[in-house]
Amino acid sequence: MEPEARYTLVGTSVLILLALLTAAVVWIVASGQGRDVQTYKIYFARQSLEGLQIRSDVKMRGIRVGAVTHISFSARRQGTVEVVASVAPTTPVRESTQAVVDRNLITGLATIRLVNLTEDSPPLKAPPPGEDEAVIAEGASQLQQFSDTVTQLAEHADDTLLRINQTLSAQNQAAITETLDQMRQLTKSANSVATRLDGTLASIGGAADSVRASTREMNGEVHRLADRYDTLGAETTLGIREVAGSVRQMSGDVARLSSRTDTLLIDGDAELRLTAQQLRSAADALGTTARRFGDPRAVLFGPSQASLGPGEERR
Repeated sequence: MEPEARYTLVGTSVLILLALLTAAVVWIVASGQGRDVQTYKIYFARQSLEGLQIRSDVKMRGIRVGAVTHISFSARRQGTVEVVASVAPTTPVRESTQAVVDRNLITGLATIRLVNLTEDSPPLKAPPPGEDEAVIAEGASQLQQFSDTVTQLAEHADDTLLRINQTLSAQNQAAITETLDQMRQLTKSANSVATRLDGTLASIGGAADSVRASTREMNGEVHRLADRYDTLGAETTLGIREVAGSVRQMSGDVARLSSRTDTLLIDGDAELRLTAQQLRSAADALGTTARRFGDPRAVLFGPSQASLGPGEERR
């Protein structure tokens, strides 16, 4: 009985030690998580979470900054998956940060990548109303964008095929056939028109040759006419020079004639003055003579005795 009691005591002691050790580890881990991580919540509605698991990496700019701690369908937001991620408190999570699911095409494992749209936005700290943790907005992955683009291309391709089928209907085929026939007729007409155009171009070429010959003749005539005009200009210049000499000579003759005229006028004026004086003297003499002839007796017998002055005697 004594060995069994010892084994029981040893087993109980070992169990108690293991329980204490487990409780210590859990307490240390819990206290460490509370101090060294920041918990964020992400709601995914558009992206597939295939390959995402608990403890999947959370990265920012290629650096592992945390891990996924919880994945479940959200009861608050219908049609979304709620993911809780624990991130290092030094991670620059901002209000413009978005969460994107990246998937390895070889292994199929997925990770969450945090992307800051702007680095000057404030840090994300306060949880929104009705939430107990801060919420990071969902972004759009490159694979999703590529898938959306492929889907749009497929839709456009379907529309294009539908339009092609509508274009190739029986009525359109008949119209296209008629159009092709008309194009063949137009081609034949174009050939005949091209032949006529060749003839017209040949005629135009002949006319151009004639115009060239006429132009050469006109150039010769123009040169000859220019020579004649040059000769006429020289003769005109010589004539103008002669006229200028004649004008200068006439100007000298006129100047001399003007001086002579001035001299004659001066001489004539003097002679007129002398003649006027002589005429005045003659007029005075004629007046005296007329007065004498007014008394014929005095002319014949001399003045009367009464008209004689003192000291005069009658003769």
